[in-house]
Amino acid sequence: MTDITPDEIHYCQVHPDIETELRCNKCGRYMCAKCAVSTPVGYRCRECVRQVENKFFSATSNDLLITFAVSTGLCIIGGVIASFANFILLNFFIGIVWAGLVSEAILRATKHRRGRNSGEIAVGGVILGALIGSGLYAALIYNDRYGRIIEAAREANIDLSTVPRDIYMPMGDFIFANLFSIGLLIFVGITAVTVYTRMKS
Repeated sequence: MTDITPDEIHYCQVHPDIETELRCNKCGRYMCAKCAVSTPVGYRCRECVRQVENKFFSATSNDLLITFAVSTGLCIIGGVIASFANFILLNFFIGIVWAGLVSEAILRATKHRRGRNSGEIAVGGVILGALIGSGLYAALIYNDRYGRIIEAAREANIDLSTVPRDIYMPMGDFIFANLFSIGLLIFVGITAVTVYTRMKS
């Protein structure tokens, strides 16, 4: 049996305390199992994979701002529509349609340039926009829902805080309830997941 000399022992360049014989098939550097990334053309180090990804991720800072602005703006409208529908199955389909609309609008506005974090930024816009839209819708319909009760209570000098919650709800509570309705959450979930997937594909 031949003894291995110190010169024949190789270590991961990122983790110098780990012995390895695995090398990146692009740059040739030694890497451990933690650093190796499986690709269609073999194992590569994270640095080489990142260099390839950087060519794919060509978005500028302005593109990322546009991504956030477009997803937020369109989902304000989507949040209003989803809150108006407020039906689980219907909101599921609205979410699918709206996700396609948002994704396509973002890609066209940025000329198909995507960044490493475009998916996360788009999802942030989806969530913020949907919440703003739902809040606006709740504020707009509040008087229609409770206006007569408020007027009657004022005429009768009744303290609204003594009115049962199943009859009257303060505006803040009403908006909060709409923000976390199941229908809106379904819309946000479907839209966010689909947009994120499209931005990463």
